[in-house]
Amino acid sequence: MPAPSRRSPARAGMIAAAAIALTTACANLEAGTMQRIFDSWKGAPVEQAKAQWGPPQTVQAAPDGTAYVWTDEMPTARPPGSGPRDAQLEPPPTVAYCQRKLIAGADGKISRGEWSGSACCAQTLIGQCAGLARKPSATSNS
Repeated sequence: MPAPSRRSPARAGMIAAAAIALTTACANLEAGTMQRIFDSWKGAPVEQAKAQWGPPQTVQAAPDGTAYVWTDEMPTARPPGSGPRDAQLEPPPTVAYCQRKLIAGADGKISRGEWSGSACCAQTLIGQCAGLARKPSATSNS
């Protein structure tokens, strides 16, 4: 009978350190990208954002104006060999999301943005965020 495989403590430590480094790099990339996107919209009419991003899923009252909310959902990948296979059951699918909010004042101009979610970094890494920055408009007033 073969001996059970054991991971050395050093290998386990290296794997943990790599996971932490990847998570930190992703968070830094995500924060910088999302901040640049929101900065590009400051002072722009919210109607321009709605024309570029499509209609928001929700509109909420905010203390300093109105929040326009867009949410993107992405199915999460499962590593090969994960989940129960003996009973021929698949685990329920899970979804990651990225929520973006643009806050506009009473004048309809965007003052700031906020983001949250577990898929914003994935969108940054695969390039979906490139289409979120404000595109110049010939008829822009700002």
